[in-house]
Amino acid sequence: MKILSLTNEFEEESFGGAGTAVTGIVHMLDRVGVQQTVIVPRSDWTVPGWVLRGQQIKVLGLPRNSHYFGFLGMIKVDVVCQEFPELSQAWDIIHSHAINFTPLAYTLSQGVIPIFYSVYSFLRKELGDRSEPDLQAQFKIQEELLMRSQRIHLISQSERKYLASRFPEYLPKTEVLPLGITIPSERWQQGNTNGFLYVGRLLDYKGIEDLIKAMSIMQQSGRQIHLNIVGKGTDSYEGFLKQLARSLKLGAYVQFYGRVTNAEVRRWMARATSLVVPSRREAYGLVALEGMAMGTPIIASNAGGLAEVGSNACALTFEAGNIAQLSVALASALDNPSLLRSLSVKGRENAMRFEWGRLAPRYLSCLEQVRR
Repeated sequence: MKILSLTNEFEEESFGGAGTAVTGIVHMLDRVGVQQTVIVPRSDWTVPGWVLRGQQIKVLGLPRNSHYFGFLGMIKVDVVCQEFPELSQAWDIIHSHAINFTPLAYTLSQGVIPIFYSVYSFLRKELGDRSEPDLQAQFKIQEELLMRSQRIHLISQSERKYLASRFPEYLPKTEVLPLGITIPSERWQQGNTNGFLYVGRLLDYKGIEDLIKAMSIMQQSGRQIHLNIVGKGTDSYEGFLKQLARSLKLGAYVQFYGRVTNAEVRRWMARATSLVVPSRREAYGLVALEGMAMGTPIIASNAGGLAEVGSNACALTFEAGNIAQLSVALASALDNPSLLRSLSVKGRENAMRFEWGRLAPRYLSCLEQVRR
């Protein structure tokens, strides 16, 4: 099987969960013998180039500049096809991971090669159906891709429910396949008794404000706990969060560390009292699974896909947006070392179900069906 994968994030060029997911899928398929060519923008490159990865992965890196990418970040099909004529070949499947490669997918498909579209988030849902013309244009591009794809890959039943509410006619060509993880060698070490951790993008729907307010409730009850926030957002929103912490007299207890490497993220997880995932909405919950894989105890909301990867049996859960419940969960983590140890064991057992090798047969079966 020969697959052309079109993605905005892969390996070093990764900004969040989508990049982690694409990298995992590509390497998982490589291990089961699938030949793949990956096209990905590279922010740090000035000229395009080919590199080899894994057993048989060819990666074409394109400089992320105006020569290759135009309005809305859409790839310039004529330029790419002229410079790389080898892309026009009889692929078995074109695997689209990002909408900015949609014009290239259509051109290379010619209505003959099937397009398999992995949806990591519905943009209209994630961004709140905002009215800005550029965003509305992106929403429409994604929704046309949903229509023209031969198979739609969703990452949770929660996302399937959203699709059913918006485009029920696409359900027959939809497959729900969970995202996987690579089990790291690092392990959680119980010992830090009051240091909670948030990892992820700083966005309003991620519930970081709720977490800071829940910390304030804890402080008012006489407990001194610390929150370490790892991740980046816009300067304005990060400034808002810092001001919120100061206004609640938490300036000394809430620290922001920006974006760090994956290795540094694992070090943070290994020494946290608990990893907190307080999202008000969430397509999946990959960071929660990554924490569980290390044995880090998880406190998570029940928003969307999070409820599917972390149940009450392996995480402390609370109703999304309920600050009082979140503060109770933080208190439970502080007061019950034995509970943390239990969550560590059960969480890791849960995460093992999502190891990429265990998911590979399901992905391969789905792709074989698309090819046929």
